[in-house]
Amino acid sequence: MSKTARTAPNEQLKRERLRRGWSRGYVARQICLADPKTLGRWERGVSSPSSYFLQRLCALFNMQAPDLGLLYEACSGYAEAAHIPDPTYQHNTTLPAMMSVYDQTIPSLPGEAGGLIGRDALLIGIKQRLNAGKHTTLSALHGLPGVGKTSLALALAHDATIQQHFSDGILWVGLGPQPNVAGQLGRWGTSLSIPPASMEAAMSEEALAGVVHAAIGTRRMLLVIDDAWTIEEALAFKVGGPHCAYLLTTRIPAVALHFANAGAICVQELCNEDGLQLLERFVPGILTCEPEAAHTLVQSVGGLPLALMLAGRYLQSQTHCGQPRRLHAGLERLRHPIERLRLTAPQAPLERHTSLPAGAPLSLQAVIEASDWLLDDAARQTLYALSVFPAKPHSFSEEAALTMNAASLEKIDELVDAGLLQTTGPGRYTLHQTIADYASSKRHGETMTFCTSSSYTYSL
Repeated sequence: MSKTARTAPNEQLKRERLRRGWSRGYVARQICLADPKTLGRWERGVSSPSSYFLQRLCALFNMQAPDLGLLYEACSGYAEAAHIPDPTYQHNTTLPAMMSVYDQTIPSLPGEAGGLIGRDALLIGIKQRLNAGKHTTLSALHGLPGVGKTSLALALAHDATIQQHFSDGILWVGLGPQPNVAGQLGRWGTSLSIPPASMEAAMSEEALAGVVHAAIGTRRMLLVIDDAWTIEEALAFKVGGPHCAYLLTTRIPAVALHFANAGAICVQELCNEDGLQLLERFVPGILTCEPEAAHTLVQSVGGLPLALMLAGRYLQSQTHCGQPRRLHAGLERLRHPIERLRLTAPQAPLERHTSLPAGAPLSLQAVIEASDWLLDDAARQTLYALSVFPAKPHSFSEEAALTMNAASLEKIDELVDAGLLQTTGPGRYTLHQTIADYASSKRHGETMTFCTSSSYTYSL
């Protein structure tokens, strides 16, 4: 067969493009094609698109391949080289199915059996919202550091009904205070099998986001954006198509509200009963042998899941030998706020808390301190000063707060916006017990540097 016979122009593809008023550059950007000239070669019949670009073209034009004058690679003897009618080709109206994409960076569920405690109603509500959305659904979880926002997102990402609904896959990104936005978008692009040349041609984060958006196209996917600290960084990953949904987690209330509006959900601490159940999961029988101390511990950390998990693992390490005196001694030690703040647990590299530096152990102090570091000095001193007031469930007035050194309405508002200070009504505020303990330790000048003595640091 002559070369001329193999290069018949593809008038159908060109006609459909021009009918829509699209330039070659526009089409190239939509299908993640690095060079618009390649589209010109397809239209001239010099070459044909690969199966990847064939799917992108069909999704963009909302047409089947034969109607665009294109043949599936499996049916064409000159795939990527020519456009040749094949007498054996049968008109097939079904596009090759796209592979589902389940992000390999989604952390594994915790090893503890039984799922999350005290979150059934919240999980049901979020699942109903995500599954019922006919169009793009935006949901955002916000709350205190350590309240379990990421754990909820993980439970949803691993949920069978969620995976069935979002049949084209789930993408996950953990941001933290200093995320590599371009790098994470590029990783999403790789997961979506975008050709490296197309990503390399994107010269900015905005261009890269456009390439990822085009690759997602009409897929039904869930995009999880975990631990966002600024709205700009959160919005950088709003790259899904019309059939996608988003789940954001953040400790900053304003980020959640800006991103999801009515879909913003405040995650509360556990009630006493659920807190005791969580503690019992780590130390079976604690409610039988040390009921009063167990209740005191749950109340002293305000039902915060992270604090209870760290305390539970520490007590677990004290009870493995079966000596009741060690459990009693451990509970006595945890009556002191500084000891609870200093409990640490090592982290697997792939399960690292995104608010902490690589290699840093997980601790209540470190997780709260991540928010403290972002405050200016006046706001920081205001936070420390407010720890003189009784902690939640008690509250204090705005007037009383303004009597503290360095306190001003502006700094009070800054603490509320940072998610460290909570409002309980007009002109009234409260500090969660763990935030108050942290601030009090700083107000008294207690050093929080970890040492190797077992009386200060517990490796769990």
